[in-house]
Amino acid sequence: MASATKEKEQIEAIKPWVDLMQAKAFLAGDFLLWLWYFAESPQNPVELELSRQGKTTIKLWVEDRLVLESHDNRAQVHTFKGGEPSRSLEAEFSLKSGKVVRELRLGLHIDPYGDFISLLSAKDLSPKSIYLPNHTQEGGPAPLGLAFRLQMTDLYLEALDGLFLKFLEVRADKLWRDQELPAIRTWIQARGQAETHLH
Repeated sequence: MASATKEKEQIEAIKPWVDLMQAKAFLAGDFLLWLWYFAESPQNPVELELSRQGKTTIKLWVEDRLVLESHDNRAQVHTFKGGEPSRSLEAEFSLKSGKVVRELRLGLHIDPYGDFISLLSAKDLSPKSIYLPNHTQEGGPAPLGLAFRLQMTDLYLEALDGLFLKFLEVRADKLWRDQELPAIRTWIQARGQAETHLH
């Protein structure tokens, strides 16, 4: 009886993580599109509650890699690299034609730590090729030790999870269909004043 109770407690303890992983798998593509939209919205930067230091200001942007693909069986994939691909005419046309975000390199400035960058894929949202800040809060060089890198990686992952939870709140809200989704569609259609042209 005691072992059954302990097993139930263990299952309950990991259930929120399993639920989060399932939500990420199901909504990964929507989340990447929302990150792009949010990065270009007046809501950016945003304040998130992080366990390390409480309320923290986070500014996000799409870095130098963006991959869009079509939904149909031809599965055309367009990869944009360098400069500001999210502002290129080619990316705008691809987005307007209905292509979805398969992959993007996301930049986060987490105050006061600095810039964090990683590649996110709609496949599983696991960040890859993580770039961590190379200075401390005081502006001096960062310690080179593994403990510091693990601390910064934990901070970055917590910020990413915080952004995903913010997206889930918006996505699960009854106003999603009436306000947020139309706002995203308007953002897509209003694009066309690209500042950067990739050839």
